[in-house]
Amino acid sequence: MKTPVLEGRGLRKTFGDLEVLRGVDLRVAKGEVVVVVGPSGCGKSTLLRCLNLLERPTAGEVLLDGEVITTPEMDPNQVRRRVGMVFQRFHLFPHLNALDNVALAPQRVLGLGAAAARERAAGLLEKVGVGARQHAHPQEMSGGEQQRVAIARALAMEPEVLLFDEPTSALDPEWVGEVLKTMRSLVEEGVTMVVVTHEMGFAREVADAVLFMDQGLVVERGRPEEVLLRPQHERTRLFLRRLLREPQGLQ
Repeated sequence: MKTPVLEGRGLRKTFGDLEVLRGVDLRVAKGEVVVVVGPSGCGKSTLLRCLNLLERPTAGEVLLDGEVITTPEMDPNQVRRRVGMVFQRFHLFPHLNALDNVALAPQRVLGLGAAAARERAAGLLEKVGVGARQHAHPQEMSGGEQQRVAIARALAMEPEVLLFDEPTSALDPEWVGEVLKTMRSLVEEGVTMVVVTHEMGFAREVADAVLFMDQGLVVERGRPEEVLLRPQHERTRLFLRRLLREPQGLQ
């Protein structure tokens, strides 16, 4: 088994009396793509937020390159430099154009000079297919363009792992394909990724492993053809039938 670059061990998270994560384990090796699926409210987004310390786990630990990062003395900002995240909503600064949205964090956090940061930003905007829109402000761009700018912004920090939290769920259907195309290109380049999504075709195509979560637990995990086409647990089968309306190959 490959050594994980990112690992969650026994992760639990409670909000008051509500236990959202109930002991979740996750391992991601360098260059792997792990896709997490499950019904709304099952804890998928909370899991991602615990992995880069946007939320502190109530119990359990997260390891990055073998180092426990959930200790009280760990600076979460240092973790987020290494574990990037792309959200459902784009969270771009409305007063900045695409180029400046991407260049800002490398300047402020990494200490790059303005010229170097803008050069990096321009290259990344080209990479994700919106180079021609670098001077446009968010309100002048489609949802798909804004999400690709958000992906470029995450890549600008050169993270070791990139987390995606339902990156297409806020998009009109016509823009979903262009964002998934960008993500596929990152997969081909070997970017290490954890992706929460309902795009089952994308999951079957790119995932090295799929985790199905329900009620704060990982119910089933395995290769995409195993979990998505030949699930062993009835809860997984029910979820997929509702989502895919009896997909071909689901027994």
